[in-house]
Amino acid sequence: MQLPRRQFEIIQEHALRDVPYECCGLLAGRRQPNHKGEYENLVYEIAPCANVLYNGREHGFEISYSEYIDVEREAKGLGLEIVGSYHSHIGSPAVPSNNDVNFARPGHSMIILSVQNMQPSAVTSWYRREEGGFHQEAIRVIE
Repeated sequence: MQLPRRQFEIIQEHALRDVPYECCGLLAGRRQPNHKGEYENLVYEIAPCANVLYNGREHGFEISYSEYIDVEREAKGLGLEIVGSYHSHIGSPAVPSNNDVNFARPGHSMIILSVQNMQPSAVTSWYRREEGGFHQEAIRVIE
């Protein structure tokens, strides 16, 4: 997956601003085949979202259905689609939890930013395969 540097910086800023709660947002872009014939998500825009999880926002997130639909509509207006999401993990590794696995849609990328002691400590991206399962994917930050 790849995304512009400024969008990557906004994700980091969002994560630090929302501590002690997990931040969350959506990634808008296009899916394109790479040189290996595998699909890769190219992110052009991000949409920071409100974490509306009723209980336990310190270790979980939820994006409201209405906000998801609004972001999806705006992305379509720009000729883009939702290609994934991002969120932070506070004081825990940047690996998907069971809830993360359940949230991700096939073909989507999920960026996870680990925040330790008020500093970003690790960032990973996970691709949800169409046939099921996750695999870690490289993040290419472009200028």
